[in-house]
Amino acid sequence: MFKQARSEHSSIEVDGDGYKACVYLGVKITKDDVSGEIKIYDPQKSANYYVEIDKALYSFFINKGWTGAVIELTLKKYKDKLERVKDSMAREMNSGQSPKRLRILKETREHILKKYYKLTQKLNK
Repeated sequence: MFKQARSEHSSIEVDGDGYKACVYLGVKITKDDVSGEIKIYDPQKSANYYVEIDKALYSFFINKGWTGAVIELTLKKYKDKLERVKDSMAREMNSGQSPKRLRILKETREHILKKYYKLTQKLNK
């Protein structure tokens, strides 16, 4: 898994003291230099730092491979964001109807949809 992550051309290597690491689409994988232990971190669970993924997700990464699992995980995050934007738009339409706020929400939705489309194209290749 770690070799797959390092060989992904879009990954960014972020090695540190005593470990090697790389980040792809916001998901980080580390390998301890001494123990060889590999951990995968997802920043989505906290805004300020990386949190290790649930143990159940490790099998998902093993089955899908590094790139496939990261892309599918990111697509799920995009779907969640789109749902939140949709809810915000509905609330705005039913209450304030601020044109500026609606325009910002529509732009946000378009931006997320473009990212989603680009990732689905990568997944289908």
